[in-house]
Amino acid sequence: MRLRLLPNIVLLFVATACCNASSDPSQNAAPIGSAAAPSPSAVTSLGPLAALAPSAAEAPAPAPTAERQIAGAAHILVAWKGAERAPKTVTRTKDDAKKRAQEVHKLVKDGKQTFEELVTKYTDDEISKAANGAIGNFERNAMPPAFADATFAMEVGAISDVVETAQGYHIIKRTR
Repeated sequence: MRLRLLPNIVLLFVATACCNASSDPSQNAAPIGSAAAPSPSAVTSLGPLAALAPSAAEAPAPAPTAERQIAGAAHILVAWKGAERAPKTVTRTKDDAKKRAQEVHKLVKDGKQTFEELVTKYTDDEISKAANGAIGNFERNAMPPAFADATFAMEVGAISDVVETAQGYHIIKRTR
């Protein structure tokens, strides 16, 4: 059956080349009998005969795109007075916040209390506190660079050292 339909395909290509012809000869379709592939509109107009068109394996590969980097995290935030988005109830200095964050980090590493228990006692992030410190999944560029770098450098389940951002000092647990 393919051999019988082949003349119809050639006619379709000829018609497509003719209809797409421009007054500028350099813009015209390839001459009849050349090895040029049909235009996308010609291939889609073939319907069931599209199987005779060049396969996707023969088509050039699309340009590689950057793979999205996504991680999930939970954190304990220790803010200082004047830190970005710090609650008005926070009155500690930056030095005091750093000391407190280091103390909380030691408690996390000791393992006597779970990360989630320490979140409820020590975090200044009221939004994530209700979710045991979870801030969800995010792309690398959605977080401050120091936070993202620390998170993406860890394995799932690992706990970071104390990380400073404009919001305060974080102890990060990678969840994804």
